[in-house]
Amino acid sequence: MVIGIDTTYIGNEIPGLKGKKVRIFAVLHGGLRPDADPDADNYYADTEEKLARLGGVTAEDRIDAASIRPGGTTSFVHVDPRAIDLECFAHLQKPRGE
Repeated sequence: MVIGIDTTYIGNEIPGLKGKKVRIFAVLHGGLRPDADPDADNYYADTEEKLARLGGVTAEDRIDAASIRPGGTTSFVHVDPRAIDLECFAHLQKPRGE
């Protein structure tokens, strides 16, 4: 399961978010690709079924996420970190030198 899980932001791309918990709302499929089309039907995967049809999360994806407040609610402000900048997807990053 990916949609709705909580994880930690471990990247440096979004200032002030490092080490903070975020909740995943969707996967922006191929969001890092130069030819990514936000209007395409296969871009915004907000259900497990749609994500499975797209092949799951890859290192080329961005994630629609929001930071988690102390009471467990999420901010209304969403961010789109690289998948590999979230602790639960860090294993997708290729080792340096490849």
